Amino acid sequence: MSSTPKKPWASFIRNEPKPKVASGASGPAPVKARPDGSTLSPYQHGDPIPRPEIEEKDTDTSWALFTDLAASENRGFADTAPPTDVMRYSAEERGYAATVPASLQSVPKRPTGRELSVVEVMVEARRNNRVCPLPARWQQLYDMLPDKKMSGSAWEPSPPLIDAAWAATPSIPKRVCFREHIEWADAHGCLQQVFTFMKSLPESEWHHMGE
Repeated sequence: MSSTPKKPWASFIRNEPKPKVASGASGPAPVKARPDGSTLSPYQHGDPIPRPEIEEKDTDTSWALFTDLAASENRGFADTAPPTDVMRYSAEERGYAATVPASLQSVPKRPTGRELSVVEVMVEARRNNRVCPLPARWQQLYDMLPDKKMSGSAWEPSPPLIDAAWAATPSIPKRVCFREHIEWADAHGCLQQVFTFMKSLPESEWHHMGE
């Protein structure tokens, strides 16, 4: 007695469940009705889903609609009108004078009698990345310093770095030496004179960083 041979792939085939259909009826199950007579789902299976009608508006049309809407809302408000009654002041309030605009205030200047400081002179000495005056002008400034040699001693500020020392000395030591001369002028009461001399020098008479 022969038997039907089994297919080797039969175990891998999945049996899809069949939908249950009520006896004596064909097609989808009827829609259940609510107590008020409406149905739970107004659409039957397979019916197309209705879509809202969309009216596309361009930017100008949208802005015009917005403007018309804003204008219609503002029509209910009356225009601003000046008060009909003049403001009345009490006797105390009438005693105050009318408000007067304040005059422009000038920039305060440095008092003429105030002493000059080393900081202000150093600001002028470092302007435009300056290092010191050129050798001839630096020697003139050095000659203005008083009390370079005190009696009985060789106490004096360092001489200016000119002649052979000018080419052999970098800019930073020159700055330090020039600052020493300014501080000496401040300590011996001739800072204003040195500052006036510095202000009179044109920019071409100054040595600058990188030169």
